[in-house]
Amino acid sequence: MKLKFSLLLAFFMYCTVFTSEGQFLIKGRVTDAKNGDPIPFASVGLVGVSQGATTNFQGEFTLNSKYSADSLFASFVGYKKRVKKITRGAKLQEVDFQLEPTGREMAEVIVYSGENPAFKILRGVIRNREINDRSKLSAYEYDSYAKMELDVDNISEKFKERKVMKDIAQAIQKFEKIAGEDGKLIIPTYISESVGKFYYLENPQRKKETITKTNIKGIGVKDGSLISQLVGGNLVANYNFYQNFVGFFGKDFASPVGENWKGNYTYFLGDTVNVDGHICYQMDFDPKNPMDLVFRGQMWIDTTSFALVQIDAAVDKAANLNFIDKIKISQELEQTSSGAWLPARTRFLIDLEEITKGSAGMLLKMYISNKDFIVNQPHELGFYDLTTEVAEDAMQPNPEFWKYARHEPLSTQDLMASALIDSVQNLPVVRTYIEIAELVLSGYKKFNDIEVGPYISSFALNKIEGARFRLGFRTNANFDKHWILRGNVGFGTKDLVPKYSAEVNYLFSKKKWTVAGLRHSYDIERVGLTPELIGDNKLFYSFTRWGAFSGAFFRRESEAFFSSEFYKGLTVRTSLNTRSFDPLFRFQYRLNPELGRASAVQDYYQETFATVELRFAKNETYIMNGNERITLATKRIPVITLKYQHGFKGFLGGDFTYDRVTLKAYQTFRIGNLGRSDYTFTAGYTPSNLPAPLLFPHLGNETFFFVRSAYSTMNYFEFVSDQYASIQYNHNFEGLLFNRLPLIKKLKWRFIASGNILMGSQRSANREMMKDVNSPLRSKFLDQYSFDSLDPNKPFAEVGYGIDNIFKILRVQAFHRLTYLDHGNPQRFRLMASVNFSF
Repeated sequence: MKLKFSLLLAFFMYCTVFTSEGQFLIKGRVTDAKNGDPIPFASVGLVGVSQGATTNFQGEFTLNSKYSADSLFASFVGYKKRVKKITRGAKLQEVDFQLEPTGREMAEVIVYSGENPAFKILRGVIRNREINDRSKLSAYEYDSYAKMELDVDNISEKFKERKVMKDIAQAIQKFEKIAGEDGKLIIPTYISESVGKFYYLENPQRKKETITKTNIKGIGVKDGSLISQLVGGNLVANYNFYQNFVGFFGKDFASPVGENWKGNYTYFLGDTVNVDGHICYQMDFDPKNPMDLVFRGQMWIDTTSFALVQIDAAVDKAANLNFIDKIKISQELEQTSSGAWLPARTRFLIDLEEITKGSAGMLLKMYISNKDFIVNQPHELGFYDLTTEVAEDAMQPNPEFWKYARHEPLSTQDLMASALIDSVQNLPVVRTYIEIAELVLSGYKKFNDIEVGPYISSFALNKIEGARFRLGFRTNANFDKHWILRGNVGFGTKDLVPKYSAEVNYLFSKKKWTVAGLRHSYDIERVGLTPELIGDNKLFYSFTRWGAFSGAFFRRESEAFFSSEFYKGLTVRTSLNTRSFDPLFRFQYRLNPELGRASAVQDYYQETFATVELRFAKNETYIMNGNERITLATKRIPVITLKYQHGFKGFLGGDFTYDRVTLKAYQTFRIGNLGRSDYTFTAGYTPSNLPAPLLFPHLGNETFFFVRSAYSTMNYFEFVSDQYASIQYNHNFEGLLFNRLPLIKKLKWRFIASGNILMGSQRSANREMMKDVNSPLRSKFLDQYSFDSLDPNKPFAEVGYGIDNIFKILRVQAFHRLTYLDHGNPQRFRLMASVNFSF
C-alpha cells in the first residue's frame, strides 16, 4: 500500500512540474539597483531546474521552459545574487530584478601551470587589430539614435524632507514603484533623444554629426541647440577600446586590450558564449591597482577573428577620480563588410557622488544605437568642415514620429520620466535653483535674449580706482542669429573716471565661422598684464584688478577685425587697431636714442597697427552654442599660432613704424602610465626700436595664485625682451606615486612637476631708448620700472613641484628660482595655490 501511494505521489508531482514544452514563459529585465542601468549577460534561471536564460544588451530576458518552479534567480559577476518567488504553473509571468553591486567574487579560481591561457587570446586581439579596428577604415558612416538622461540619485531621507521634494511627492511615489522592491529611487530632471547620421574620415581625420530631429525635455532647458549637439553622442561617446587609452572628461583610462594590457590587468578566462551568432571567449579583467585609471569588467572576444564583440567596463570609486561613484561603458560591436567592427550599441553611465552629507548625487546615462553602416566611401573633404549640424526644424516633440524613429521603444521608466519633468519644471522653487545654477556655471544672468555679466568682473578694490564697479552684457542667439552685441560700463569711487567698452560683431557663416566686428574701449590696464598677454584666463585677469595695481595705464583702443576658418583647422584673423598709452607711473622714453641724454623724451604714445594671425589646430572639433563656438579639443595634436604685426607711423595718430612676429605652440600628450604632460612653446622677435611696453614684457606673477602661463618667481615687469624663446612644461603623474603609498593613497593626491625656461635679450638701441630717463615727473605717478633685459647667454629658469587634488579642489605648488638670484628683489622661493576642478 505504501508503495502504491509513493508511486501515485510521484506521478502527481511529475504532472505538476513537467508539462508540454514551451508552456511556461517568463519575461523580465535585470537592472542595477543603484542606478537603473540594464545588466547585459546576466544569468536568469529557475531554482532547482537546470534551465535558464541570459539577458541581452538591454538587460531583458525571455525564459521558455517546459518545467515549472516556485522561484527564479538572477546573478551576474560583481552583483549580489537575487531570488524571487514566482507563481508555479502560471503560463505567462513578468519578473524584474534589481541587483545590488558588490565586490567581485570569484566562485572558483583554477591555477594552471605555465602561462595564463587568457594571454594567448589577448595576443590574438593585438595581432588582429589591423583588421578589426575601425580606425583602419578610410571612412565610415551610419544612422544613429541617441538618448540621454540626467537624474538625481543617492536620495537620503533627509533630502526628501526638503521643500522641493515635498512639492513632487506624488511623482516620487510613482518612481519608487518603478524602481522595484530592491531598487533605489532615481528622479529624472532631463531626458532627450535624437536621430541623425555620423560620418568619419580617417585621412585627414574628420568627424561630422548631423542631427535631423531632437526631442528634449529638461528642467531649466530653454534653448535646445547646444544640447542637441551633445545628445547626438557620437562626438563625445565614440569609444574605441582598441586604442591604448580610452579618454573622457580629460582623463585617459588604460584599455584592457591596449598594448600595456599585461601591466595593468589580471585576466580570468571563462566559458565560451554565443553572442549574436558569434562564439566568443568570455573574459573577466580586474585592475592590478584599483586606484589607477583602469577598468574592471567583462569582455567577449570572437574565437575565430579575435575581434572584440562586446565589452562591459566599469571604473569604480576606488580609482583616483573626484566626485564619482562609478563610470560604466557597455558596448556591442557589429562586423562590417570590410571585416572591421563598428559600435552598434553603446551605453555610458556616470554616477556623481553627493557633494555634502545629506545631499543627493547626479546620474548621467547615455544610450546610442547605430545601424545601416557604410564603409570606405568617403565624401569630398569640404563635406566634413562643419563638425555638427542641427537641422533648422530639428525640434520634433510629436510622439507619432518618435514611435517609428526610435531603434527600440522607450521603457516604462523613460515614459514616466518625461511626464515627471513636465510637472516639475514649472515649480517656483525649482526655477530658482536653476537660475542660481546658471549664474554660477556661466557667470551671466540670462534675460531671454540678453545676458548680464560676467559677475567675476563686477567688483574689484585697488589703490588707483578705489572700489571698482562694472556692469556688462552680451546678446545671444535669441536676440539675433547673426548680430552679436557686447558692452560694459564701470567706474572707480576714487578716480571717478568712467570706463566703457562697446562691441558689435556679425556672424556671416557658421560653417567657416566667418565673423567681422568693431570694438571701442577705454579702461585702465597694467603693463605686462593686458588681456592680449594673459589670454583666456579670465580668473587671473580679474585678480590683477585688485591690490596695489602697479604699472597701471589708461588705454583707449579701437579695433576692426575679420576672422574665418578658410581651411578645416586653419583660422585666419586680420585686424586694424589703434591704442593709446597714458601711464600712471614714472615713464619716459627717448625720441632719438642715438643722441643719448640730449634726446627729447616723451611720457605717452599711441600706436596704429595691422595684425595677421594664423591659428592651426588639426582635427579640432567644435559644437555650436548659439552664436558661440566651443572647442572639444584637438586629440593631443599641437595647436600652433603665428602672428605678424606691423605698425604705421603717422596713420591715425600712430607714433611708430615697426614689425613684430610671435609664435606659440601648445600640446598635451600622454606618457604611457606615467601620466599626462603639456607644454607651451613661445617665441617673439621684433627688429624695431620701441619703448619697453611695446616689446615683449614677460608675464610675472606676484600673487599667491598659480597661473600656468606666468613665471611664478618673476616679478611684474621685471624683464622685457625684443627677441625671446621660452618653454613652459607641466606634468601630472595622476596618482602614479601616491596611489602606492599606504594611508596616503586614500587621499587621492596627485604629484605634479613643472619647469620653465626663458631665453631673451634686448638690442642696445632699445636699452638706450629707456636708459636714465625715468626721472620723477608728476605727483600722480606712483612708481618706476627698469624694464631690464635678460642676458642672452643666461636663461631665466625655475622649477616647481607640488600636490594636486587636495580636498579634491586645491592645488599647492612650490617654485624655486634657479637663475638671476641677485636681480633686484627676487622671489627665490614661492608657495602658490590654485583652485582646480577636475575629475
